[in-house]
Amino acid sequence: MRVIACFAILALAAASAPAHATENGDLSAEYERCMDKAASTADMLGCASAELRLQDKALNTAYQSLLRRLVAPRTGLLRVAQLEWLRFRDANCAYVADPASGTAARVAGALCLAQMTAARARELRAYGDEVRGR
Repeated sequence: MRVIACFAILALAAASAPAHATENGDLSAEYERCMDKAASTADMLGCASAELRLQDKALNTAYQSLLRRLVAPRTGLLRVAQLEWLRFRDANCAYVADPASGTAARVAGALCLAQMTAARARELRAYGDEVRGR
């Protein structure tokens, strides 16, 4: 029964993932290994939390790197865009983590945060590549 519950949680998390993510493509191999070992919801939430910390560092690095390459008014525009993106990510993943839907939704919400953060870091790195290419 416990194995079935774990599979159900993982299926819900995958189904709730942002459309751009495929099989956790932006997430680390460490996350995949952690989830493979996870035996409970608490374990899964721990894996997602650790991955979010890793992806948040990557996001901050990409953001700071891009800011250093830009000149006004683009620096101000990026700051505004990033703040709005953070608000959107948090609201979107809070929706995914619907408290009325139980523990599977909490795992899906935590995964949503990690996936969206990883995708945004990738996006900011691509913007930096564009600026460098000019």
